[in-house]
Amino acid sequence: MNLYVVRHGETIWNRERKVQGITDIPLTDEGRGEAKGLQKLISSLNIDIVISSPLVRARETAKILVDSKIPINVDDRIKERDWGMNEGANIDTVDKWDCWDVILNTKVQNIECIQDFMYRVSDFIEDIKIKYKDKNVLVVTHSAVSRVIHYLLGNIPEDANLSRINIPNLRIIEYKI
Repeated sequence: MNLYVVRHGETIWNRERKVQGITDIPLTDEGRGEAKGLQKLISSLNIDIVISSPLVRARETAKILVDSKIPINVDDRIKERDWGMNEGANIDTVDKWDCWDVILNTKVQNIECIQDFMYRVSDFIEDIKIKYKDKNVLVVTHSAVSRVIHYLLGNIPEDANLSRINIPNLRIIEYKI
């Protein structure tokens, strides 16, 4: 399987450096335009299956990327991590280290603990490996989900802290599985 993972386009909260989590924020005009700019490249990948997070920013990005030519499957397991009481807060005010440390598995301020989050993303990856083993799969999701996929597919930071993985908006990352 060729797995292509794309983080959604820009939202106003991305621009304002706010934690989005499961808060459903649409794309900005710039985010839509940048996604449209990737259509030709996505088309050249011969995508068979498109899977998106249920959040509007990911679904909207997926629809633009495939120019509505491929049906979009929605999967709750790749919804962004629930950041609890931190949603809407400035990114720089959230304790990145404790919240992303796989070993500590901190659960504070109603943030979805990292191990539970990783389990649901891992379940998704294992499922698509079986269902789509000979396909080109496009997954449109979020920063945290993209980080976990990157980690699960062997790109583990030395200290097991996922905050060290940076996934910009609309970056296409390819994995051969």
